[in-house]
Amino acid sequence: MQTVTELEDMIRAKADEDEAFRGKLLEDPRAAISEATGLNVPEGFTINVHEESATEFHLVLPPAGSRLSDEELRGAAGGIAPTKDSY
Repeated sequence: MQTVTELEDMIRAKADEDEAFRGKLLEDPRAAISEATGLNVPEGFTINVHEESATEFHLVLPPAGSRLSDEELRGAAGGIAPTKDSY
């Protein structure tokens, strides 16, 4: 099973190499990703694909409240498992 990062890298590389895939990814990300990966994207899951340009930058923020506290970070460094509420 591929990680999310590996899937993202594969999709980006395919979009860079295949103009038709890039167009479909921008138009219908769910279908394009399903076709490229064989994964079924759940209906309740939204995918937004944005194309940057020389004058446009997109910043993706994690969900609000998902940042680990200093205490949780210290615990993670010590080898404990994150809580269900941490990111």
